[in-house]
Amino acid sequence: MPASRSVRAVRAFVALGTVAVLTIGCAPESDRGDSQSAKTACRTLADAVDAAMTSFSETDAADAAAAAAATADVRARLTEAAGSIDNARVEAVVAELRAGFDVLADASAAAADGEVGSVTGLAEATDRIRSGVAEYHDLCGA
Repeated sequence: MPASRSVRAVRAFVALGTVAVLTIGCAPESDRGDSQSAKTACRTLADAVDAAMTSFSETDAADAAAAAAATADVRARLTEAAGSIDNARVEAVVAELRAGFDVLADASAAAADGEVGSVTGLAEATDRIRSGVAEYHDLCGA
């Protein structure tokens, strides 16, 4: 595979991840009751995403290994945030986002290894991330 195709793929992965992270990282406004309020749970999610934004903002899309690491960092931060969220609706949002970023992180790692052709599920990952972002905005008033 030509290197330029791999670089374009990595740039696409980073762009998708950056858009998702930037659209999630808004301050939550609403408060819905659960064992943890939606406002508190949304703030936990927003804090995790804000931290992940740093990884993406410092990533050179031409550096496949760095892009893979940044995407894996988002996945790890979402996993960590999930452990701190005790609100069923926000947990569902995190699960949707994590599912999308799981595929995106695997795709970024494959691209870093030069295996872009073997990457599958990107359309589903994109749909899950978009769905998670939309649900986050609806739930958290972002």
